[in-house]
Amino acid sequence: MGSTTESSTPWHQDLEVSESLAVIKQRLSEEAINGPDGRKKLIEAARNLGNTLETPGESVQRLAYLPLQTVLLQVGINLDLFNILERSSTPLSTQAIAEQTGAEPALIQRILRFLAAIPAIKEVGPGLFTANNVTRTLTFSGLAAGVIHNMLTINPAWAALPSFLEKTKYRNPSDVANCPFQPGHNTADSLFEWFPKHPTAHNAFMLWMTGQREGRDRWLDFFPFTERVADGFRDGPEAVMLVDIGGGIGHEIQAIKQHYPSLPGRFILQDTRETLKQALAVDSMETMEYDFFTEQTVTGARTYYLRNILHDWPLAQSISILKNVAAAMTPGYSKLLLNELVIPNKGADIVGAQIDFTMMCALGSEERSEGQWRQMLEDAGLSIVKVWTKAQEAESIIEVELK
Repeated sequence: MGSTTESSTPWHQDLEVSESLAVIKQRLSEEAINGPDGRKKLIEAARNLGNTLETPGESVQRLAYLPLQTVLLQVGINLDLFNILERSSTPLSTQAIAEQTGAEPALIQRILRFLAAIPAIKEVGPGLFTANNVTRTLTFSGLAAGVIHNMLTINPAWAALPSFLEKTKYRNPSDVANCPFQPGHNTADSLFEWFPKHPTAHNAFMLWMTGQREGRDRWLDFFPFTERVADGFRDGPEAVMLVDIGGGIGHEIQAIKQHYPSLPGRFILQDTRETLKQALAVDSMETMEYDFFTEQTVTGARTYYLRNILHDWPLAQSISILKNVAAAMTPGYSKLLLNELVIPNKGADIVGAQIDFTMMCALGSEERSEGQWRQMLEDAGLSIVKVWTKAQEAESIIEVELK
């Protein structure tokens, strides 16, 4: 039986510490440290160093209690703690925060102590707290919505995953109506059937879908839209430049029009009737009620665009959606642009990996590698022209045409 007492640091841990310190020193000396790649690589190196220095007990403490962080962040949002601290020009006492929130001082003290330890707020003295960078992040409604969305919708599905996999003998979930979401929420509904019955959760989801892109590379900044799309447009009275399929309230068309204000042609936003009631007022944008599991009625458009649609659906349904688009495309002219994550074959980052398991638990779906995308598109009568990616944790643009 192994010893339960801590031993001296093993040689391989010393080596890992030395390697991590060397990487950090290298990153700090690079001119690229202020750029996104240098910053992310430095964060990764610093995290690796922290993980290497942990004792086994510290590692388990950190990992086992991670869900509690989301829980207490939700409590802080409910109490408006982060806005209270951000609005104050000076540190606030526990008593002052208790008075502003209406919560009992003894409870507030315990909440603040935990949030400072994460650290989502900053403790500057005994019983004195102020905002830090994380606090300020959580004052943005679209980003705070990520916490709320996970608490209300995703966490119960995550929690159901171990027992679900055991019950199904560790088969890969591939059914939107039979995945951890159903036992997690004690419902027979799929996620998108459940949302209309739970408007608070649905509103948090919609906010988060916009907010999660904060700080990420935007596809219009790295995809040459003019060269790959606009230059080949055949103008005419009814000519359609772009159809945004399942495009929500029109954020993508709005961004395209702002980025390229002189683009010709029609821009059509397709979604459900209820969603289109909230559509943005975008110049020359048309709205059209549409179910992407049915025949695509807008034929011969220059571009069909789907953002984060196919990762919501298992393979069979995704192929069905793609076939409906393919049937409407004009050979040699129409393009399909998929704005999705493309998981690398090696070295996937935590953002892509955790979204993949979120898709598994909530929808029986997945994030896909380039090989998976190629095969699925091939099965739908399509082929990839090029995958455009700037950073792996951000969405790629998969440029597609008919075979």
